[in-house]
Amino acid sequence: MKPDEVAALLAYVAELDPRTANGTADEAVAQLSRWCELLQDVPATAPDGWDAATVVRQHVAESPFPILAVDVTRPWAAHRRALLGRHTDPRPAVDPDDVTAYKDAIRAQRRAVATGQAAPSSSRELTGGPHPSIAGRIRRALPAGAAAALAPHRPVRAAREAAAAAGRPDALAVACSWCRAPIGEPCRRRTAAKGDRAGTWHRRATVHPSRLDQAAEQVARQESAA
Repeated sequence: MKPDEVAALLAYVAELDPRTANGTADEAVAQLSRWCELLQDVPATAPDGWDAATVVRQHVAESPFPILAVDVTRPWAAHRRALLGRHTDPRPAVDPDDVTAYKDAIRAQRRAVATGQAAPSSSRELTGGPHPSIAGRIRRALPAGAAAALAPHRPVRAAREAAAAAGRPDALAVACSWCRAPIGEPCRRRTAAKGDRAGTWHRRATVHPSRLDQAAEQVARQESAA
């Protein structure tokens, strides 16, 4: 902050908390000098909601102690770390083969973010799903030959697809009350085979009969509700 900004902030502090008002001009000058020294790297406002006046108001409202300059510098340090943590160093508009110029541009970007002069540049995220041009290909089912060839390598999915094709209830749509296997996971069994640790679980090739009954009951409830 510039000296005039610090002076305005101190006037705001004195207005909110009369205890901080200085008794003489010399005390005011000394306080302004201290605050200018500590707040020279702290902006008055910055991206993502930073406002030094808001920090002052919050401190006066919540703390029983008169505010000090460090009560502003510390929140700014935390805010600056958050800004830099979201900054991803976008490619600057300089020749990447000019190593010195490229590094200087990256440093300038980071300095602008760290001093509150620029907002952080975050990586863009995929938030709207796949592009329409490829959405259809993603949803497209595997050819019958490919599905059959993959069946031995994904027995759980193959069993669920076979049950659906035969009109049988999907046993994996419910949790197993016998072995406590969660929804979507195959039933399991404990083993005491040599070399296994105590309590080791192994997948069963088939589901427990009680789980089949649970799935059938769920389907019946859904049909009756419909």
